[in-house]
Amino acid sequence: MASEAESRQQLSHTLAEIHRRGWCDGTGGNFSSVLQRQPLLLLMAPSGVPKGLVQPEQFIVVDEAAGVVGGEGRASAETLLHLAIVETTGAGAVLHTHSQAATLLSQRVGRDGAAELLLEDLEMLKGLSGVDTHATAVAVPVLPNDQNLSRLSESARPLLHEAPHGLLIAGHGLYAWGQDLAEAQRHLEILEFLLEQRWRQLLLEPKQLVPVQRAGISCVLLDIEGTTCPVEFVSSVLFPYAAANVENIWQRPDGKAHDGTEGSAQGRSHDREKLRVIEEALEEEWQSDSEARQAGISFADQPREQALIAYVRWLIQHDRKLTALKDLQGLIWEQGYSSGELTAPLFADVPAALRRWHGQGFKLAVYSSGSVPAQQLLYGHSSAGDLRPLFSGWFDTRIGSKQAAQSYDAIVAALQCLPSEVLFISDAAAELQAAAAAGLQTLFSDRPGNPEQTPAGSAAVKQLSQLQLTGKRSPQNKPWERS
Repeated sequence: MASEAESRQQLSHTLAEIHRRGWCDGTGGNFSSVLQRQPLLLLMAPSGVPKGLVQPEQFIVVDEAAGVVGGEGRASAETLLHLAIVETTGAGAVLHTHSQAATLLSQRVGRDGAAELLLEDLEMLKGLSGVDTHATAVAVPVLPNDQNLSRLSESARPLLHEAPHGLLIAGHGLYAWGQDLAEAQRHLEILEFLLEQRWRQLLLEPKQLVPVQRAGISCVLLDIEGTTCPVEFVSSVLFPYAAANVENIWQRPDGKAHDGTEGSAQGRSHDREKLRVIEEALEEEWQSDSEARQAGISFADQPREQALIAYVRWLIQHDRKLTALKDLQGLIWEQGYSSGELTAPLFADVPAALRRWHGQGFKLAVYSSGSVPAQQLLYGHSSAGDLRPLFSGWFDTRIGSKQAAQSYDAIVAALQCLPSEVLFISDAAAELQAAAAAGLQTLFSDRPGNPEQTPAGSAAVKQLSQLQLTGKRSPQNKPWERS
């Protein structure tokens, strides 16, 4: 770590450069770097002075309680947020700017509620630590402005670990951080460039980034395919993988676990019983499946296992919504996820929105035609890591058809909510109509590549980052500008 004299020189130079860029006009902005960790001491620019003119000897030293322990001047009220960022992320410096782009975009997106601003598919993203390709997206958290800095800081803490080295406060600007002052300045410059680009894009397409608000919510019920995960992952990756590996599943009663090692006796017995039940259900289904028989799928004149494999592949090809098939696919996909061959690519906006809603106290649940084990595998091996702890409810077609209102009645009862307190999001109009008939609030997932593009009476949302939820007793923080 640099000496105190070096830190003062470096911070003074950084502030002058940030002021020259027009990101902290007047007395705006606040800036800090870590002098020492134990006990924590921050070197900060004093509040109420032009930041571009602060000389090395004018910086103050602030302790972990936000008290000034060295130098002349007072600490900004926003020191609490600096401390929260340093303590939560291990940052060595925090830089807060008031640029036009950051102020206007954050006001557009997060004035009335927490949200995320998605920045994607730009070469400059590679300037952020941990990003090595432009073909990616980052979700910058946006929080409503709040005069209560203690409350604002605590609201920010759960979002900081997954934030892309930056956080926006609505109508107030950007906080950027890094392991040291040089990295923090680089992250600030990269994020400010990306925000400027996003703002200019908004001038060309002014209807973008309009928040979608829903009130009185206790639970968010989510479809998967076309809502949180691209349709093509299921149709182009999961289904072909199941078809190609269906033989392997019948080798499992020999005692092998999913990764090819010897499983426990209890696990082997459970797998055998599960497979036996699936086999019986598939054979029973085949007995009444005239379409399959007409297609030449026969159990006669061939070993039972080969007949089952042929029938399963035919069912996968025709995307049959059979519970037994979904259970079998789940067993096959478990093998693929465990081996690392499969990873579920969630839409870039999804993980941040899920974490935000969970942190705000909303109950999250899944309702998909895929089996519950398959749902849990997908969220347990996602592109954003294991997200299963965020969910408290898992529902598949065992509870009923997704196009039947009674299914949603049963889900609402299981979630212990009123129907009007549950928001269901799906890319299928028929499902939304059934949910609405049961009294649920609904939103149509309008994603590129989805088979359906018409919401059929339901409002549409293009990204979950657009969605701002409030519950019946959720506190509403009023915007407030600090000087």
